[in-house]
Amino acid sequence: MEIKAVKFRKDGFYTQPFAFGGEEGMDKFDKNIRYRGSLQNYLIDTGDEVILIDTGLPAGTPEEAPDENSLAFTGKDIRGYIDAFAALGYKPEQVTKILLTHKRADHSGELKSFPNAKIYVNADELSADELQGVSNLIPVRFTDGAYYNFPACQKIRDGIYFIKAKGHTKRRHDRRIARYAVFYK
Repeated sequence: MEIKAVKFRKDGFYTQPFAFGGEEGMDKFDKNIRYRGSLQNYLIDTGDEVILIDTGLPAGTPEEAPDENSLAFTGKDIRGYIDAFAALGYKPEQVTKILLTHKRADHSGELKSFPNAKIYVNADELSADELQGVSNLIPVRFTDGAYYNFPACQKIRDGIYFIKAKGHTKRRHDRRIARYAVFYK
């Protein structure tokens, strides 16, 4: 199994409240502390399958113009997501599965570019605007029990687990919903 980064933006930053989720209240964090960041998603080549973790920003998404109050800056374009994917030597038709960590556009922007992929998404997010018109959605309900210290997971295949983990996607009425991680053995 080989894991590769699909790198499409660099030289970004995330402030401490953004990076740590702000769950305890923004006053608990120093917004002046910035961590270097970038945008990349991951590709898992198992030898018989090509699996993506998220699909980056939609083509044509402009770079942001950060200022001193920006909580996050995704960075400067290296190349578009599909070009970054192709630079690794793969074609969209080769992707068999996509594990969508959450519905935000920087994670789901190019879902439609992978026609043969089954797209695994939390069942709670199926009605998200970002997912309307997307075919091949597979609802994940995290029924395979705990994975180490995480209470719920879904086994995707031997050695690949989709983990339910709290994150920053918000639903209507500002309620937080889960974000998901993927672990490999």
